Amino acid sequence: MPATTITINREQRDGLYELIRNHLGSVGDLWDALEETRDYAKAEQLGNEFTEDFRLLADIGWAEEEGRESFELTMPVHDLMELVKRLHDEAEQVLVGKGTERQSREAERATEGRYLHGLDACEELLLRLDEADGGSA
Repeated sequence: MPATTITINREQRDGLYELIRNHLGSVGDLWDALEETRDYAKAEQLGNEFTEDFRLLADIGWAEEEGRESFELTMPVHDLMELVKRLHDEAEQVLVGKGTERQSREAERATEGRYLHGLDACEELLLRLDEADGGSA
């Protein structure tokens, strides 16, 4: 399937970046699946997810701050759609899970804001990817 030509802005990029960083924080789960539980199907799933994360980072940059205003996403439509759906679901879980436990500290508000930007970016990208894929999703 051909690569997309979808371009995102800095705010969308920052939101996606936060979601990717959060997911990469679970890299220890890969070790657990391989060595502790020997759940090779889970290890493969995580490996595929981390590969998608790394692929997106190649497009949006590895550094927390990037000087660009726009970012072209070059992943194939289907792969990007799977990644964005996963990130969207993870963002919803984190935001809903916080519920009334939200604290008013500045750092948590900033992180939550980046998650919301990531969630919004995922929703917009899913719409655009569905159109690029001919509306099959």
